[in-house]
Parts: sequence; C-alpha cells; structure tokens
Amino acid sequence: MRCPVCHDEYEPDVVRCVDCDVPLLAADAPLPARVDALLGTFHPVVAERILALVAHRGIAADAVPADGRVEVIVDREWRDDLRAELVVGWADLVARLPDEERRDVVVLGGPQPGWHDPPRGAWIDRQGRLQVDPTDDEVEEADASRVVGPALLAIGAVLLLFAWYEGGGSSRAIAVVLGLGSIGLGLFVPR
Repeated sequence: MRCPVCHDEYEPDVVRCVDCDVPLLAADAPLPARVDALLGTFHPVVAERILALVAHRGIAADAVPADGRVEVIVDREWRDDLRAELVVGWADLVARLPDEERRDVVVLGGPQPGWHDPPRGAWIDRQGRLQVDPTDDEVEEADASRVVGPALLAIGAVLLLFAWYEGGGSSRAIAVVLGLGSIGLGLFVPR
C-alpha cells in the first residue's frame, strides 16, 4: 500500500496514511501527480513555452500569475531535472521566441533573461546526472534551519553556568536538567 500524497509505503493491512490521514492505494496503482514544487518564476511569454514543454512530456504543472510574472509549479520529482534542462537549454528556448517577444525577454538581462529566480549554475554529479545549484531562497531556508542546533547548545551552556553559580536547591537541579537536555537536543538537531 502507498500514500497518494506523501508516497510513503505501508504494509498491506494498513488502510490510511499515518501522516496525511488519507486512504492508501495499492502499491501497483498509479499515483496521482503532485504539483508541489516551484520550478521558477518566469516572464509570461517564457512561462507559456515552459508549460507547453512540460505538458508535452506529460508532467503535471500549474501556473500562478504573480505581479506581472508567472510562477510555474511542478511535481517535486521532476523539478530538479527540469531546472537542469532549462539551465542548459535556456539560450535555445529564448532564441526560438518570435522576434518581438524575444526582445521583451532579452531586455530583462541576466544569465537567463526571462527567468527571475534562476539557479546559479549546473554540474554533473558522480552518477552522471545533471544537478542544479539551489536558488537564493533555498539557501536562506537551509541556513535558517542550521541556527536551531547551535542556539540550543548555547542555551544549554548558559543554563549549566547558571546551575554552577547557583548555590543549591531545586533551581540548580532544574537548570542542570534543562541545560543537559538543551545540549543533548542541540547535538542531534541537523545543522
């Protein structure tokens, strides 16, 4: 059995996903496409071409107009492959636009004109797959999650120092327990 939302696999006797609380599908049943990952924010003309390309490949996608731009959202499983392909073939995509539309896009400038939040670059990994660098927003999100572990370590250290300077009694015991707990959590939180 498999969850149609998170795609977690379950034993045959389980009927609902523990996390998503939805009925499970048989393991061999086709899973519905998930449109849950931002491919990028594009100039409307370029977004039309990208949506046509994605539809031609049978990949589920959605377009969300946003302030003169279009956010293209695709299935998370296809996102990185599509981004890598777009980075490599961006010049060709723009070159195939009609002259007037190409001028409107090219005047925007940048390494991928018409793509407002492009990745910085691409490379081939050890398995021979094309990989794409994360966007600035993705880097900021990852950096924000790295603050929790060190903050817990610092809080634990402060609590232990407080317990050391505190003479005795129940406040010292509580500070020691909380300090050691914070340090323990801080060591296991991903950085």
